[in-house]
Amino acid sequence: MPSRNEIIAMVKEVLQQEFDLTDVELNLDTHLVDDLDLDSIDAIDMAVRLEERTGLHFEDDELKSLQTIGDIVDKIDGRL
Repeated sequence: MPSRNEIIAMVKEVLQQEFDLTDVELNLDTHLVDDLDLDSIDAIDMAVRLEERTGLHFEDDELKSLQTIGDIVDKIDGRL
């Protein structure tokens, strides 16, 4: 089971690779919509990548509840 820091690193890596966010500061308080300008299609793309990396499946209602990078990390950490 990965540590919380490993989960944080993985989530940041997925966001950077999927959305080309190399020059953006990513932290647990980074808001997916307000700070990164991600939309619902982006959320699906992100979920697919995270599902590939973790083996977890995210339901639509779970995706809608994820507002920040910290929310994503908490959701993954709570299910692994």
